[in-house]
Amino acid sequence: MIKIHYLDAYKQERIQTFENKDAAILAFSGCLTLPDYYPVTSITQDGQALDYKGTIGDLYLYLQTLD
Repeated sequence: MIKIHYLDAYKQERIQTFENKDAAILAFSGCLTLPDYYPVTSITQDGQALDYKGTIGDLYLYLQTLD
């Protein structure tokens, strides 16, 4: 499971959850309606924190590098 914590336009933390990496990549390559500029505060895969600092817009490329 992948959980993405990010800040929305009102600086409220939100969480987007995906069943697995492939589901997350599919959502980001298709019609996920989150603005690219939202900052990601943390991301976890199966409960393990991942080392990602950036925005929603750059997350797609990062997800493709995960094993």
